[in-house]
Amino acid sequence: GQSVHELMPNLYGCIPKRRRTTRTVADGLNGNSWARDIQGNLDLHEIGQYLQLWQIMQRTELSATPDRLIWRWTASGNYSAQSCYMATFHGSTACYSWKLIWKCWALPRVKFFHWLANQDRCWTAERLARHGLQHHPRCLLCDQQPETVRHLLMECPLARQAWHETLAWLRIPAPIPTQELSLTDWWKYAKEDTPPILRKA
Repeated sequence: GQSVHELMPNLYGCIPKRRRTTRTVADGLNGNSWARDIQGNLDLHEIGQYLQLWQIMQRTELSATPDRLIWRWTASGNYSAQSCYMATFHGSTACYSWKLIWKCWALPRVKFFHWLANQDRCWTAERLARHGLQHHPRCLLCDQQPETVRHLLMECPLARQAWHETLAWLRIPAPIPTQELSLTDWWKYAKEDTPPILRKA
């Protein structure tokens, strides 16, 4: 079923807050005391909702069975910590980039930097501009494009040259970053293309 707040929101607003939180269904049905909870001058829309609610209440009969709480996230209706945890993330998108960052062998400061870059929280010119701080309009390395995390790590000509020279020196067959991929996606594909023995290079 639905609550009065969902069915008759205008009429619900005419009920004092203290009554909303203390009145039970059984109390409201007893002698139609729910009707006396409505206060103030009603307009035509609220009167229509009142008449509609009256008809619903006249057809309502309470069961002698005691009420019980039903947890909607399990088939049995019983609460469990696991179902609560799953309900918390219901509809969310799974992200596996944390494994690439925090489960790799790199030094803690390298992991932390990659985490900041993945969250776009490095203090680039773009972020300085978002915070209203003084910044250079273009990348200081190439003086061609705005300075963003993606540009500094993947798109800047000097960065791409550094990736090429480093991968060639280490003899790692991973491709250099491309504009079509994000930093995390490129790292994921580069890791998959690199033999396990070379991944700690």
